[in-house]
Amino acid sequence: MGRMVLLFFCGLLLNHGQVLAQHRFAPIPDSAAGNLSIRVLPQNFYNQHLSFFCQKEVQLQKLTSLPVFIRAGSKDYVDYLEKKPNATWRPQ
Repeated sequence: MGRMVLLFFCGLLLNHGQVLAQHRFAPIPDSAAGNLSIRVLPQNFYNQHLSFFCQKEVQLQKLTSLPVFIRAGSKDYVDYLEKKPNATWRPQ
């Protein structure tokens, strides 16, 4: 019984030391707490920043009302380069 009481008091002393050690340091302020800003992109952002050939595709599609695509290779190869899902390419 004496050992149990001694272990209990040793545990209290060790725990007390850890609690005191935690209160010695001031909390570190969060640097992003007040400086967080979120920019929302305009709806036409994608269309404003297209490459040359993509812009020409869009212009042709608007003029003809048909899906016109300019590709540098076969459809399978371009889909593979664009990393579309389930796109595979085997050189011939």
